[in-house]
Amino acid sequence: MKFQTSQEGNVTQLQVGVEKLDSKVAPDLKSQFILLANDESSGHLIVDLSHVAFADSSGLSALLLAHRLYRETERKLIFHSVTDRIMKLIEISQLTPVFSIATNAEEANSLVV
Repeated sequence: MKFQTSQEGNVTQLQVGVEKLDSKVAPDLKSQFILLANDESSGHLIVDLSHVAFADSSGLSALLLAHRLYRETERKLIFHSVTDRIMKLIEISQLTPVFSIATNAEEANSLVV
């Protein structure tokens, strides 16, 4: 299971079920983001990154694509349960102010209400 989605009301949950978000996985994740963003009925998107322990530039590019797609549709995109290593990559890339990041699923859900 690479990606698992569920929808409740106007919020879609996407669980990224891979340990490495690299050039082998990023294209599939980008495709998933494009499908969800193009489906307006999917509503806001909450992405669980708790399983992701490593990401390279292509993985970060997938997250940036999701941000751009959701910004254009004026729907919210929230990442949550970001591991320390991925958070460090986001900070080094100076993307902390760009992404909406929640500590856990409960906090992420409260941000889309």
